[in-house]
Amino acid sequence: MSQPERRTVPVLSVMDMVPVSAGRSRTDALTDMIALARAADAAGYERYWLAEHHGSTTYLSSATIVLMGQVLAATERLGVASGGIMLPNHAPLVVAEQIGTLATLYPGRVDLGLGRAPGTDRRTAAALRRGASDPGRFAEEILEILTYLGDAPGPERVPGSLLLGAPGAPDHALHAPESGGPRVRAIPGEGTHPDVWVLGSSVNGARVAGRLGLPFAVASHFAPVQADAAIATYRSVLESRTADAPDLQGAPDVPRVAAAVNAMVAPSREEARLLFSTAMAAAARIVGNRPGPLDPPSQDPQAWRTYAPGKERAVEAAMSLSFVGTADDVAARLREQAARWDLDEILVVTYAHDPALRRRSYELLAQAWNA
Repeated sequence: MSQPERRTVPVLSVMDMVPVSAGRSRTDALTDMIALARAADAAGYERYWLAEHHGSTTYLSSATIVLMGQVLAATERLGVASGGIMLPNHAPLVVAEQIGTLATLYPGRVDLGLGRAPGTDRRTAAALRRGASDPGRFAEEILEILTYLGDAPGPERVPGSLLLGAPGAPDHALHAPESGGPRVRAIPGEGTHPDVWVLGSSVNGARVAGRLGLPFAVASHFAPVQADAAIATYRSVLESRTADAPDLQGAPDVPRVAAAVNAMVAPSREEARLLFSTAMAAAARIVGNRPGPLDPPSQDPQAWRTYAPGKERAVEAAMSLSFVGTADDVAARLREQAARWDLDEILVVTYAHDPALRRRSYELLAQAWNA
């Protein structure tokens, strides 16, 4: 895994859950994803992050690796990352093989973001046949994947309590010991060293990222209340790593933080607020357990409340880290937020019922950011 130089100005990236809009087909939504990726490539975005959701009537990102391959093939220089692969749903070796295949086809353009949420409801999670993931097991499986993607022999499992620094646990417990038998190999995959990120919405994921010395991406687009604590925990735990802690595939010795935010940019503030009503409705649908495709924008700024009666405060809290307005307004406020959290990368989440207006939002923001 490479160690990029620390940037003085954070880069902008796209975060895409691949939403489907009311009145448009699922094929349309996937085609729209490719069009957005090409627009992001041309506009100068750093990376295109693709989420993982299962059984959703809103998001079409169940096959994250497949979508990553499509975006890589359709673009020229744009980095592509999983945002993320949810490890409760996947065997670590399969993750390493699939990401390793992409990294072999597109060297230097693939990042692997790993999370531990199921990305779905309990029944669908059970159908995926993997099981829940506590922080200890999550850390074990990240180490396993890192070893498959590196140059060292295949791993033996190391207890998660050791990985997370249980009392009395030596730091060298992070090493994956060699096995006496035939090594397990990820082919393709071994030796590709893609950047590996830990994704999280709370201090639990932050603690894993810091302990393993890996970059951390916080899901502040839907859990902003916990973001301050998560980022502070990550920096603190990373700083406390002892000097003899192992270097996991070139893990950074300085914090590397990305944060996801909601944004809508339009030529006027009034239009931006109108278009943002779609995002508010989408959030209310999730909180109110009334899933469905993206709604057209509403002239009534409170229309989203019908989807989450009695849960309005939860919706407002989830969407409190949102940047809506003209390109100059949003870029200025994003710079302030980036400085507050000392961010290296901003993952921009934009919903619009009209895919052309969604692309326009990203394009306008990139122009202002790079001006």
